[in-house]
Amino acid sequence: MTVDVAGAAAALAAANNFLILTHRRPDGDTTGCAGALCRGLRQLGKTAYVLENPEITKRYAPMITPCYPPADFVPQYIVTTDIAEYKLFSDNAKQYEGKIDLVIDHHRSNPLFGVKNLVRTDAGGCAEVIYDLLMALGVRLTGDIAECLYIGVSTDTGCFKFSNTTAHTHAVAAACLSAGIDGGEINRALFETKSRPRFDMERIVFDTMEFTEDGAIALAMLWRRDIDNTGADMDDLDSIASLTRQVEGVQIGLTLTENADGTVKASVRTTKEMDASAICKKVGGGGHIRAAGASFDCGMDEARERLLAAAREQYHAKQ
Repeated sequence: MTVDVAGAAAALAAANNFLILTHRRPDGDTTGCAGALCRGLRQLGKTAYVLENPEITKRYAPMITPCYPPADFVPQYIVTTDIAEYKLFSDNAKQYEGKIDLVIDHHRSNPLFGVKNLVRTDAGGCAEVIYDLLMALGVRLTGDIAECLYIGVSTDTGCFKFSNTTAHTHAVAAACLSAGIDGGEINRALFETKSRPRFDMERIVFDTMEFTEDGAIALAMLWRRDIDNTGADMDDLDSIASLTRQVEGVQIGLTLTENADGTVKASVRTTKEMDASAICKKVGGGGHIRAAGASFDCGMDEARERLLAAAREQYHAKQ
């Protein structure tokens, strides 16, 4: 069943012994949401933990690693944050499929897989939903909670540049700044500072980017050999998919990343004329209107052909 913020707050207030799940390849939003919710529930006297995520990177680890559960913890109430579907569960979270008590999300493709589902598609980041939920619960916005929320909303809106940024997004960010966090330093660390591997990967993207449909579609392919040669990790690849959309005239930006096991991650970013989610749905994925993704079990070349075909179909349908 679907619930509003008040309904979700009532459900959390009545429960205890929480375990919060984050999605595969965790980003700033899923980790910021989990970290803020866990700390907020603890402030209310609840027992709450975040399930260990084996793919957590050093950039976002401080938000959730202090919240990992002890080995003997037995959860009674399972919550997901920013997880659009079971396919995005981390390997160690698959044991909880079919057992989710509360889904908190903002993806319109979410099939509502929880007993209760708080899905706000109007939110730029899921952290906005968590903020409203914590305020409804009467949680005091401390600095550590505010930092988690700010990282969530800022990363999912591209430092407030993406079209999913709303007045509510800025209101949440303002509340976090009022709680005493250093927004400027957080933005500098997340959006301006680049490691050498990140710099090298961006150079490769721009050097090898392909264009089709008179420049309306751009494609970048991140091969495992290049990732390994530069020494890039998941932190270094975070948000790299947005580079394809930075080129003038591009309406559909496609990025394919070869994983270590040979599978392929696809990221699609679009301008207002195109629907990224519709493109990804054609190949078994989903997401937001302007940012979506999919996974392929085939190799890079076949993934390229399938994703390009879906993008071209969407592009010409809108002409």
